[in-house]
Amino acid sequence: MIQVLERAFKILDFVAEEPENPKNLGAIAGHSALNPGTCANILKTLCEYNFLEQVDRKKGYILGPRVYYLARNGPYRKDIVRDSEPYVTRLASDVHETFLIATLHKGKRSILLQVEGDNVLNIKNEFLLQDNIYDTATGRLLLAFLSQSELESFIAGRGLPDKNSWPEAVTAKKLRDSLQTIRKQGMVLRTTRKDVVGIAFPIKQHESVIAALGLFLPAYRFKGEHRKKVLEKMGETAEKISKAIAKRKQ
Repeated sequence: MIQVLERAFKILDFVAEEPENPKNLGAIAGHSALNPGTCANILKTLCEYNFLEQVDRKKGYILGPRVYYLARNGPYRKDIVRDSEPYVTRLASDVHETFLIATLHKGKRSILLQVEGDNVLNIKNEFLLQDNIYDTATGRLLLAFLSQSELESFIAGRGLPDKNSWPEAVTAKKLRDSLQTIRKQGMVLRTTRKDVVGIAFPIKQHESVIAALGLFLPAYRFKGEHRKKVLEKMGETAEKISKAIAKRKQ
């Protein structure tokens, strides 16, 4: 990829992480590992073509109208979003937690749909990409159901987990053993170093896992009857979505 395009895409990804909160030149340059002059030139070009919009000199940049025009046909994998939305909305309302649907796209995790616990639907037209897939419950689950060749390609491009992101899977053998355990369990349940619980269940199209239903919440809230309800409802919802997708694809 031409270097300037790679830099521009990295800038767009960063601004898209919080599309309503402007990012200033310093923040963008720091995140993209660019000197301010080079970054300013790329930002100027992105603004000229309406991919970004400068709110003002101090507040910085937000996504421009060209991005939303390109996304006018709806979210990425809108077939999955369409089949998932009613079930995830009902789940969030019943359990009062925030749930998401994620998939893998060219080695990166993409959040397709997010429903807040207060029943506010937020479909992600932008790709909210989490670089460290090893450090997320949905990322681990999706990796577990890749084919052997897909997994080898992913490892070749991204490397193995480090001790901070997945200490139990820092070698090729340990990673494969961990992924095999996930496949046997049929879900992921993990607690991070910051006492946040991550949970993921597979969404299938027939026998292939095409997405993951995920949730993260504070560990102190994941106890007793609420823990039982979360796991039970997530499992049921993932199955319902899978059946809806399979039915539409027949």
